[in-house]
Amino acid sequence: MDEFSDLDLILVVSDELRATIAQERMAIARAAGPLLQGFTGEHVGEPRLLICLYGPPLLHVDLKFISVSELDSRIEDPEVLFERAGIITERLGSTRASPLGMPSAQWIEDRFWVWIHYGIDKLRRGELFECLDMLAFLRAQALAPLIQLIDGGVWRGVRRLEASRHASALSRVCARHDAEECRRAMAAAVELYTVLRSQLQESDRPRHSPAEPVVRAYLGA
Repeated sequence: MDEFSDLDLILVVSDELRATIAQERMAIARAAGPLLQGFTGEHVGEPRLLICLYGPPLLHVDLKFISVSELDSRIEDPEVLFERAGIITERLGSTRASPLGMPSAQWIEDRFWVWIHYGIDKLRRGELFECLDMLAFLRAQALAPLIQLIDGGVWRGVRRLEASRHASALSRVCARHDAEECRRAMAAAVELYTVLRSQLQESDRPRHSPAEPVVRAYLGA
């Protein structure tokens, strides 16, 4: 953690009170401190989450309200700050966390060249905002996972990749709202992808897609 970290706080309630607490969670959040704004996390696929901004001083806190039985499904083991009668520790000890899965290199290869073709077409049509979105998508969904397959680490999109030895190459897969910059960034994505793919262990290297030479030619046309 550092001064810019947010806090993830899980509030565990009995199964019987789960529905009641769901109706009261905004009031609970307000009672915890100077709440400036709070909203539920449907946009990240987690409606149990209450995303809160407190302050001043400003502090982002994710409040997740779950029942005891819902502790069984988790991606990591939390630190228990407070519990009654050891219920949470007992539940955590009887189940195991399942970390988020990382896509395989083959999964990425089967999609990468189609994504590149999509980005090229949007660039040539003049839809530069769409092309910029595709570049961000490529960084997060293709290049970052490959970097983490090679160097290790937990898949969290592009977070903290500034410290990666590939950061300089990854920075070239960025552009301003400019057609030529977008074209160079798309070419840089292909170049970096090819380098990363070659650095994978033999057992992880994918079968090359038949779309690759055709899309490469289309990019250079």
